Amino acid sequence: MTGPSPTSGAAPARDAATAWNPLVTALVPTYNGAEFIQRTLDSLAAQTWPNLEILIGDDRSTDDTLEVVRRFADRHPRTRIVERERNLGWLGNSNDLMGRAAGELQFFAFHDDIVAPTYVERLVAALAANEGAVLAFTDMEVHELDGRLELHVFDELEGLHSPVERGRVMVRRPGFWWVPNRGLFRTTAFRQVGGIHPNEQGEYSADWTWLLGLSLIGEFVRVPEVLCTKFYRSGSLSKTWPHDVDQVAALRRSGVAEIRRSSLPARQKTMLTGYLMRRIYGRRLPGPVKGAFRRLGL
Repeated sequence: MTGPSPTSGAAPARDAATAWNPLVTALVPTYNGAEFIQRTLDSLAAQTWPNLEILIGDDRSTDDTLEVVRRFADRHPRTRIVERERNLGWLGNSNDLMGRAAGELQFFAFHDDIVAPTYVERLVAALAANEGAVLAFTDMEVHELDGRLELHVFDELEGLHSPVERGRVMVRRPGFWWVPNRGLFRTTAFRQVGGIHPNEQGEYSADWTWLLGLSLIGEFVRVPEVLCTKFYRSGSLSKTWPHDVDQVAALRRSGVAEIRRSSLPARQKTMLTGYLMRRIYGRRLPGPVKGAFRRLGL
């Protein structure tokens, strides 16, 4: 199953990528993934992009994950393994791996995902063609718990050059907002955002604030091909989170904090935080505050 063919601009992008040969780091945060991580690693080993390192963080697995990744590293010398002394959780594990990455570009290769052989090559080309982009991603196939196979496409940021416009989209958390988290991003963007920040409820949907922060510093480029496949399992983290009112409220407050710590001008921060606060508090906002928001177009 594939998406539409790339546009006519694909050839210049490929030429640009040929001239630019960045080291790319595949980040593999894993915990108890012995049963399925091998296919993820095999998909990384099959990449057509030659300048690739694989960085695996084992978060104190209690199964045979370490044995699996050690055998893989023995066969693939450009693999590094970080063995944790204590469990950091997916957020701490991911942040540490991003900080250790040697690559100019990075992407998450979660242990229940696989990527097509041309995944890195196509995304490097997309970033090479757009210096203002901080992240490039593809469409996804998702295998649900009930056996359904779904196509996930996130195209709501296409053509948006303003950080405020991109921020308004991400603040709404539209359907499939998380798909870009399987994308290739610049290491400089990670350093500018400061990593994935927890919220008051811990790790719940913290990838949303991470993507929100990235969207405020640069464009996202969608490559309209299915080059990433996700397999949900009963123990998948996003399937076990309690999506209750307190969790969602804490996440939205974390979004306000993400906007405020960004490098946007003060007026743009005010506009975006106001837009998000209206979604949090709605009718409970005092009349004068509502009036101020209306004057700002919120």
